[in-house]
Amino acid sequence: MKFRGDTSVMRQVTLFYWVALGTMAGISSLFMSGAFTLGILSGGLLAIANFNVLRLAIQKAFSSGGVEQQKSGKKAFLMITFYIRLAIIGVIIYCLLASRLADPRGMAIGLSTVVIGIIVFAVLTALKPSSREAT
Repeated sequence: MKFRGDTSVMRQVTLFYWVALGTMAGISSLFMSGAFTLGILSGGLLAIANFNVLRLAIQKAFSSGGVEQQKSGKKAFLMITFYIRLAIIGVIIYCLLASRLADPRGMAIGLSTVVIGIIVFAVLTALKPSSREAT
């Protein structure tokens, strides 16, 4: 079974988190400091990049069929790359915050961009009327 990563659900979630990042950065640029806005932008871009790299890695690790040992090796590689990516993101966040380029509160808001996009998608999907009737 091959999983397509560009499903309509994924496209909608992607749209929602980009809109969330743009809206938050736009409002922040009008009312907050440059460091706060940079925190939102840098945190949002880090979160979006990490989410997409993780999604692609998971799809690659679990989509191909083959020998069970080969799958186990892919899963182990996935875990190793996860921790490497986590360390790299940690270093980037540390550098941005230690140099005082980005505000920590703005960074925290920006890092929640993907979560906000997923929550908006879930709420809108739950509120959408169903075309099926109850029987």
